[in-house]
Amino acid sequence: MIAKRLKKGDTIGIIVPSNPVTKDKRYLLDNAVKKLTDFGINIVFSKNYLKLDKFGVSGGEPEERAEDLNAMFSDKNINAVWCAHGGDTANQILELIDYENIKRNPKIFLGMSDIDVLHLAIHKKTGLVVFNSSDPKSGRDLDLDLEYTWNSFTERLFNCSKDIPASSDRKCVRQGVAEGKLIGCNLTSIIKIAGTQYSPDFSGAILFVEGYTVGMRNTIWKLELLKQLGVFDKIKGIVIGYIHGFQSEEWRQKNNITAEFEDIVMDITREYDFPILKTNDFGHRCPNCFLPIGAKVRLDAANKQIQIIDEFLD
Repeated sequence: MIAKRLKKGDTIGIIVPSNPVTKDKRYLLDNAVKKLTDFGINIVFSKNYLKLDKFGVSGGEPEERAEDLNAMFSDKNINAVWCAHGGDTANQILELIDYENIKRNPKIFLGMSDIDVLHLAIHKKTGLVVFNSSDPKSGRDLDLDLEYTWNSFTERLFNCSKDIPASSDRKCVRQGVAEGKLIGCNLTSIIKIAGTQYSPDFSGAILFVEGYTVGMRNTIWKLELLKQLGVFDKIKGIVIGYIHGFQSEEWRQKNNITAEFEDIVMDITREYDFPILKTNDFGHRCPNCFLPIGAKVRLDAANKQIQIIDEFLD
């Protein structure tokens, strides 16, 4: 199931299903609203987007956050739903989402990090192609400030471009060519729903994976868990995105990281022969290419190419 592409004059609704919008970060959303409205997009915020839950760690109680998501999909005037940012507690609303409502009202759904919990659950329950994206923020030389990310937003969602250009040099980790459904992207989010009814079907998939402040220990155990769950027996390839904890020199020194993320992936998957490609085209604090989760892609690791081969918007 696919949503309709965006066009100028359409309306994007912004929701806060995980971490709250804090006063010191509100300006980033406001800057993005100006950038988007100047481009010709209308922006509305959800009813509860400035709420806090009883513990002060989420953007409202689970019921309030789910209410906002469900309302955005019900509202005929909303063309896309964009999550303000990730966090930790998006899984609290999984049982409160009206998946039948989403089936009746398919829309572009955008976000990253903890929002991949919602991406994978929504795709599993409805079949809707959803989008791993940047945050709707501007003003910190990231997100929509990056030319690559802004171009990806317009080319992917308005023009339905199937190209995934390299934002910087890519690295062939293991050669091979494979085609399969794009499943991912945040490693912690994938682990967070493992073994639940919301966990994706990895059969024949190309696994896209990225991480934020991950270190060597938690990378090893998370990848080992995927192996024990049989994920690597089912997938056809892996695309590694930007791994901030491994690629930031500050984080490497602070956490005594002495290996590359892709080295750990290669070691844990050493008995497999599927292709692996390392990129910097999606993830935290990097350019983002707006990946259609659930659409079929072609991976050619030796030639360092990724191509969307499915229709992902109408």
